[in-house]
Amino acid sequence: MRRVLPWLVLLGMLAVVALPAVTYLFEQDDDSGYEPTRITRYNAVFEVDDDGDMAVTETLIVRFPVGDRHGIFRFFDEYDAEDTSVPRVPREVSVTRNGRAEEFERSRQHNGRFHVLKIGDADETLERGDHTYVIRYEIEDVLLDRGDEVSRFYWDLIPAGWAQPIDAAVLTVRLPAAPSGDVRCAEGAGSADNCRARVTDNTITVETDDLEPNTPVTVQADLPVAAPVAESRLVWPVSWSPVLGRWPWLLAIVAIVAVAVGWLGRRIAAPTFEEPPAFPLQYAPPPDLGPAQGAYLLTERPSRHALVATLMHAAERGAVRLERGEDEWVVTRMPDALRIKLDPLTRKVTAALHRDSDRFVAAEDDVEAGRTMQTVKTTLDKDVKEWALREGHLARAGFGSAAGVGVVAAAVVYVILVAALSGTMSVVAMVPGAFAAMGLPVLYPGATTKRTDSGRQLWSQVGGFRRVLSTPSSIERFDFSGREELFTAYLPWAVAFGCAEEWAAKYRTEMASDPPDPVWLIGAPYSLTGGPQSMVDSFSSTVGGAISSYQATQASSSSGGGFSGGGGGGGGGGGSW
Repeated sequence: MRRVLPWLVLLGMLAVVALPAVTYLFEQDDDSGYEPTRITRYNAVFEVDDDGDMAVTETLIVRFPVGDRHGIFRFFDEYDAEDTSVPRVPREVSVTRNGRAEEFERSRQHNGRFHVLKIGDADETLERGDHTYVIRYEIEDVLLDRGDEVSRFYWDLIPAGWAQPIDAAVLTVRLPAAPSGDVRCAEGAGSADNCRARVTDNTITVETDDLEPNTPVTVQADLPVAAPVAESRLVWPVSWSPVLGRWPWLLAIVAIVAVAVGWLGRRIAAPTFEEPPAFPLQYAPPPDLGPAQGAYLLTERPSRHALVATLMHAAERGAVRLERGEDEWVVTRMPDALRIKLDPLTRKVTAALHRDSDRFVAAEDDVEAGRTMQTVKTTLDKDVKEWALREGHLARAGFGSAAGVGVVAAAVVYVILVAALSGTMSVVAMVPGAFAAMGLPVLYPGATTKRTDSGRQLWSQVGGFRRVLSTPSSIERFDFSGREELFTAYLPWAVAFGCAEEWAAKYRTEMASDPPDPVWLIGAPYSLTGGPQSMVDSFSSTVGGAISSYQATQASSSSGGGFSGGGGGGGGGGGSW
């Protein structure tokens, strides 16, 4: 899974980058709202040249009955269902109002599909009455290729998006050749041949009036000339331009750079990969090793139950005794504890708990006990890694924390670029995204270290031992006959490995009875109260409650200003049993 995860993240990043193309053709909700103006006159002239490019002049007389308006807006849909690879983008745009140049802002909406002209000054309102707007623009490659030396002009002379009613319109189209056959004209979305177009040589004229809002006027004419090669044609559909952009050469550069930085991220992450060794069956743990150490060598991260397993290991060796009460646990140091052979981490844990007394009590509402347990747990998690490095079982590897910082920074840049480039060329975000995805393993636990030869040997032994403890008896047997005590001897290891229930189930299967209760556990036998996991859960709950009580005092002491008890430095942090 560790090797597969970067590829899954990479696919997820690609899916996010591709979202603008997925939503490009989605319809938007109609939220146009109140529209007080109307167009009393709509005159437009469309001049198509021999290259298939079109120059348009729209003259609109707009009546403003109110004095709270700043101007008009005009938007263009670049997507043409008749030729999905040619963007209909207005160029060389100019606007006048009442014979004078009028300022406008140009923007793109809905993943770049709609090009919007916001005409007018936001700081000024227009006088009531009629205002004449002249909008000029050009659009390339408007003739459709019909084959056999035939081209087609198929255009909404009045687009369907005008929110105002139109009192009268005169629409003139000048083509590079006279139409062959009938010229079709339609008024209204979904209509056909319900308006009349007058044709004179290569000129088409349509006159109409009393148009309701959102009523398009469309003409279609076939010409006896071949359509020129569309220079604006994209290699891919226009709907993919928000993702891939419009220039293949730029996409090729982005792809090459993304692959290169992805390869770089993979190379940086390569030192974090370790090929697992064989895990031959091991019927005993490695000598002179505690369960916290073994579990760390197996996964390169501290076991969630490391502290519990360590105390159980000390109890099994006879250094301490565990006593289970109704809402507390008592850890008692035995008289000859110092003469018992323990691994250094287990001895350090027991010494920390019994610094002031041979009897340590952990109750759910005991703040002081919670402080101690939290400190011991945090120290154990730190000590187990330092032990592995000190003993030469782990060595520093890779680029250290700098690699992790680089991966996180690349992920942040990816998110910024996705937001900033949506609707233009969002695939650019995959440059840092590829690095972040393929470099992801440097953020895994243990990524900055690597097992040495001795560490790999212990890894193999510990893994083989865990295999024996966790695998069902139907697959790998463990002969308990005559040595039932091995169940409780290895129980701390099963707790550290997180397979205590599997270990107990293995005993039940092979011995046809419940596991024996440890002699070092005083109180209710776990075999009658839910199995060994219940003991682990009980201890974790008690210790967790104590730690929570302690943390609550830290939160309350820091909530106000000034001095308060417990509000200084030196507090504990994190961990559960």
